[in-house]
Amino acid sequence: MTLKNQKMEFLEHFHQALKSPVSKIATKSVSHQAKAKLVNKLIAAEHATLVNATTFPIDDSAKQQALLILQYCTSVISLEYRHEVWPYEYMALSRRVGELWERFCRAAWDHPSLPNVQRMDAPLFPDVARKIRARIESYISADVRKSASVDLNTVFDLIGEINMREDEMFLSNGRPHVIDFKSGFGSNEKGNTLRLLTVGRAYKLWNPNTRLLLLVRQEQNNNYLNVIERSGLWEVFCGDAAYKEIDMLTGSNTNAMRGGMIDFKSDLSDDFWSDLSSHLTDLTSYLEW
Repeated sequence: MTLKNQKMEFLEHFHQALKSPVSKIATKSVSHQAKAKLVNKLIAAEHATLVNATTFPIDDSAKQQALLILQYCTSVISLEYRHEVWPYEYMALSRRVGELWERFCRAAWDHPSLPNVQRMDAPLFPDVARKIRARIESYISADVRKSASVDLNTVFDLIGEINMREDEMFLSNGRPHVIDFKSGFGSNEKGNTLRLLTVGRAYKLWNPNTRLLLLVRQEQNNNYLNVIERSGLWEVFCGDAAYKEIDMLTGSNTNAMRGGMIDFKSDLSDDFWSDLSSHLTDLTSYLEW
């Protein structure tokens, strides 16, 4: 079976399973938020059904590609049927596309076709802080260590708790890799920029060999992205370069697959596409993956 045929089978399964129950959800006397949660729950269940019921290829690379196609189809369906019960506006679509694009990219790690690639858990900052404290105290003479400890307590209290969990974390041949996915960097990214710089420094203190990667869907981004790149902590890849990096890290063929498989305009309904393009800001640009 070709990947294109596989895509059409996945989409057909979703439509047959969801059309009737989503129509019923749309008529319920509950909030838009409640309707959206019910729809998302149905979609998640059907995605799990397909993962469990589909006879995937034995070949690692072919299975990886099929799982990526399934994740793309889930993105299409998630957009279409959520819109039926709660039409998208600008900010909601922006957030949702960011979530779906991240999950699509992460599907390359669900079954990587390269050897020695495995997901890892994020370190806890208290463990990192203890390691840093012990390192500093080893440099201090015993007679002043007690008073220095008070100052160290103050410093760590000022720093607070740092959440070191990122979108994707894995080991490749034993080297830690940390990825943050972003759909795009706009004028409101100052807070996220500061967070990434803080997390990046914490990871380098935890293990200086950690590779930090920021993968961005859009080619054109705000100056905040340049700030992160100039920090020297994160490697930044945008657009095609981001997909090529995913391929290098997981053995996938995501970049080449995009041209023949990712086609939101054809895979979404005409009504949905018309709704997106009728806004003052053409929202279809968010679906240029």
